[in-house]
Amino acid sequence: QRHLFLIAVLILVEVPQSASYYHTRMHRSHSSLCYLLAILVIALPTPLIAFSPPSQLIITTSQLKSSQSDLSSNVEELELLRKERRSQRGEHERERNEEEQEQDAMHHQLQPTTHQETQQSNNQKNSVKTILSLPIGDLTQRDLTGLCNSIRYVPEEKSLWSLRILERILTEVERWEDAQRFDKRTFVKKIHIFSVLTSLTKGSQSRKGQRRRYSARKSKQGNQQHLDSKDVDRLKNVVVLLKELCRDKRSPYCDADCYQKDVLSFVTMIAAESAMTEESAVDAALMIIDEMEKEIDVWDPRVIGSVLNALAHWGRAEEALALLSRAMVFNIDTDSSHSSDESVTSSGIKSLNPTNASPCYDSLLRAFAKCALLRRPDKKKSKHSSNKNATMASATEVLSRARYILLTHMPEVGIQTTNHTCNAVLSGYSALGMGTEAEQLLLEIETLLSQSSSRPSALDTACYNSVLHGYSRDKTGIKSAERLFRAMKEQTPLHEGIHSTKILPPMPDMITYASMLNCYSNNRMGEEAYSLVQQIERPTSACYLSAIRALERSNDPASPDRVLALIGQIEQNRNERGKGPTTVLNRRVFNVAMQCMIKRGDGAKAEEVLDKYLNSNSSREQNDAQPYILALQAYENTKPVNCRKEAAKSAEVLFHKMQLLENIPRLDAGTYNILLNCFARAGMASAAESLLEEFAPTPESHDLVIKAISLSDDKDAVDRAWHILYQLGYPKKNAKDVEPFSVPISTFNSMLKLFARRGMATEAEALLNSIDEFILEGKFKESGPNTRSYEAVLEALGKTSDADAVERAEALVTRVEVMSELGGGVQQPSLKLYNTLLACYANAGKVGSAERLLSRLHEQSLNPDAFSYGATIKALKNSGKSKDIAIARAKELSQSLERNGGVGNEIIFAHRLSILAKFGLAQQAENLLKEMEEKHKLGDLKQGPGIIHYTAVLNAWAKTDDKKAVARAEALFEKMKADNHFDLDLAAYHGLLLNYAVRGMSKKARRLLQVILDSDNISPNRNTFTMVIDSYSRASSNTNAGLKAEELLDQMRQLQAAGNSDVEPDSVCYASVIRAKQASKPGSGTISDLSEFDKVKIMRELQIENWPFQ
Repeated sequence: QRHLFLIAVLILVEVPQSASYYHTRMHRSHSSLCYLLAILVIALPTPLIAFSPPSQLIITTSQLKSSQSDLSSNVEELELLRKERRSQRGEHERERNEEEQEQDAMHHQLQPTTHQETQQSNNQKNSVKTILSLPIGDLTQRDLTGLCNSIRYVPEEKSLWSLRILERILTEVERWEDAQRFDKRTFVKKIHIFSVLTSLTKGSQSRKGQRRRYSARKSKQGNQQHLDSKDVDRLKNVVVLLKELCRDKRSPYCDADCYQKDVLSFVTMIAAESAMTEESAVDAALMIIDEMEKEIDVWDPRVIGSVLNALAHWGRAEEALALLSRAMVFNIDTDSSHSSDESVTSSGIKSLNPTNASPCYDSLLRAFAKCALLRRPDKKKSKHSSNKNATMASATEVLSRARYILLTHMPEVGIQTTNHTCNAVLSGYSALGMGTEAEQLLLEIETLLSQSSSRPSALDTACYNSVLHGYSRDKTGIKSAERLFRAMKEQTPLHEGIHSTKILPPMPDMITYASMLNCYSNNRMGEEAYSLVQQIERPTSACYLSAIRALERSNDPASPDRVLALIGQIEQNRNERGKGPTTVLNRRVFNVAMQCMIKRGDGAKAEEVLDKYLNSNSSREQNDAQPYILALQAYENTKPVNCRKEAAKSAEVLFHKMQLLENIPRLDAGTYNILLNCFARAGMASAAESLLEEFAPTPESHDLVIKAISLSDDKDAVDRAWHILYQLGYPKKNAKDVEPFSVPISTFNSMLKLFARRGMATEAEALLNSIDEFILEGKFKESGPNTRSYEAVLEALGKTSDADAVERAEALVTRVEVMSELGGGVQQPSLKLYNTLLACYANAGKVGSAERLLSRLHEQSLNPDAFSYGATIKALKNSGKSKDIAIARAKELSQSLERNGGVGNEIIFAHRLSILAKFGLAQQAENLLKEMEEKHKLGDLKQGPGIIHYTAVLNAWAKTDDKKAVARAEALFEKMKADNHFDLDLAAYHGLLLNYAVRGMSKKARRLLQVILDSDNISPNRNTFTMVIDSYSRASSNTNAGLKAEELLDQMRQLQAAGNSDVEPDSVCYASVIRAKQASKPGSGTISDLSEFDKVKIMRELQIENWPFQ
């Protein structure tokens, strides 16, 4: 017992001292183990005594005293021993330090260095960074020992740093080996190598997990770094140095076990995993696997699979094929006449076990699929169809080789065909949008596997989902996708295999529904997507995202309401926890929903989506300005003109709410410009000018203010726009000394657009000429007029009634053509510029000039579009051509557009319908309208008939003598009202009102007028009242026609006084009232029969100054 006690004391005292003497870092767990061992040693006699014979348990008092005296004497002896050992240890340490100093001095004499840190005392311990900063070859044994100790236990976050340290250690040891500098003592051991490699492996697994997580979770481990090209080079260098030290030189400084197959396996898999982000790591893995082949007896399928997986990630199919052929010890044929170009050099002993090779074949087939994906034609780069066909054929050829391996090679050599191997090839076809080929391959695999399987379907749902994904990328594959999805849902057989076995597809899962929703989304089928998502019991966020994206892309007018309904379902599912997957109104779903509202210009519903999003997310999202900006853009894009003022006011309220948000930077000019554009589109010039003073405006801001002024009805609009130009530095009229100024050309273009909207061609030409003059004088610092400038002037010339407007427009286009050829800073005239000139011809009825310009555009390869042909057809309508010639020529122009590769659009049909309406050919107009509807259903026409087309047919019925005209017009109008796609405007009501007016149906006209007055969306104008007044003058019973007409005139004046300037009576309206008054007086004669006295009397009654018939 005494001896055991002494041993325990020695453990407690001597072991820590020895650890400090040998400069080793003792882990806490080791110290705890020493103390635990001491306790066990002390407690050991107790059980020994318990099991000792009774005779040995008798202890006398003298023996006990003797034991106590022996114990005290032993303690004193132990204390003397400790002092003696301390002195010996100090002498030994001094001798060792002197020996190291002598060796360092000899080394510096042979190889001198200028670094002063090597002269410091060896008793001072350097940090790792300091040691690494020393030149190679200047490290002492203590420095190298410190580096080795620093990588004995490497945490995951310091894996890349430890790799750098390991490379420095091996480089230093190699220098020592060449110089034979120090004594032959082992520094680098197996624990150092495996510690670094284990840390790198954990780091790569952690980074792999990060890639699979959602981006919000990924940010929590943002301190993890990927291996870059420098780190990959370090990894390769470590392998090379280990091989040289352990195999070639057999260095005593490095343990021989540091270079073995396990180390190479580690390094290969680390490099392969790093290849997911760094392509150079693939070459490193291939290099290391070549070295590994010399150290192994049998290939490890995990190592081969990891390298093949890296090759598959980068689509390096040929190298993957060569590697797997080498591992399998036979060439893998990719078709009946083609085999791998790489020869096999491995021995049969090292061949990969075929039973474990299925995952490797999975990676090989994915490599072919990725290679085909990389070869697919790029829509941006491949502009020519020949290049697209060539690249597509190359991609298809790669997939055919993978198909051969799957269907022919693998069954021949006995490799098991799994769902993963099948899906690898199927995903390649689906990525290229080859759904038909993918389904054909799927059925062939099912037929092949049905020989050895009794199940209805040998493949799982993932393979069928890949086929659906392929159909989703094919514009013509939607019907096939619906057929396959229906078969999976209803469990109907797709194909009969061998022995009359019916192959039934598996039941659809959530990914199947999401794939089908994606099909509908890519084909812009919002209604079908909305219907399908209602059939899912608990849709995921991905399902809702695809359905909302389908609604956003479709032309369904009910899309905003349906998007709101889906968002409501998302909130409801989120509150019902524990009943399935939790859905969240995340940022992606919100952005797509807002894009739907922006596309439709529905700001009110966009603000509803915004409120729901803010209520379901954190306070951080509530203080983010970006969601509010999306809602502002929805208000900015409001389509109906009569709703834009209300939208602008709502946008202003939302904008002020944004300004009250906390923790956001000051709103930039771009956000202010969105609100400015809302004011501009609504013609709210005063609001736009006031907002301009609240921030530092950009050139776009001034453009938007001028746009707001130009769209307003203010009489001083032009003067206010000039005032903005003068504030920017434009010289005032008749200015004597003009200083150089700089005004963006976009601001001038906005001013020219103002002139164009008002038909002020002379002013537009004067402003354009003044810019050229200032450029010649060197006063204008910006670039000169561009194509948009000339387009605006041409538009102004097209709207003016000047007799020489067409000649001036032609001269302007000639000027642009000459300047572009002479290099005057103007681009070649665009098709839009020529279309504007064609619009001038159309307004003037110059059909000959329009047709000649159209032919010239074909000669110049400018490819006239539907607008070009539409303007030419409009010129036919405004010309004096006869009915038959105009109709036949319009039809011929429409067919010519289609022959030349163009696509007829709604504009072509609108102009053709207007020609038919001009000549009162109502039945032909209605037939053309039906033709337009049929083309839209077949997909030959992008947009179906709109309000303008129906209105043209209504006008055609108004000009015909058919007795059923009114009934047909009313039926057509009711059809428009019942269609949710239409938001009837005033022109549509005028089309039906004209039918009543020309036939004297005053009661129906008056009722329709009341409908217009009661409407919240439209307001009447002077033409509305004039047509109703005309109906009284043409009525069969017109006794009270004059009185009714004067009542309507008084009502017009009241509305004008209330702020509706559009109903201000004009000469045409007064003329209609006078005709109604004359019609109510039988035998009073015609208007021309009135005397001057009667004329003055009528003018006094109507309170007008001029006779309207003059």
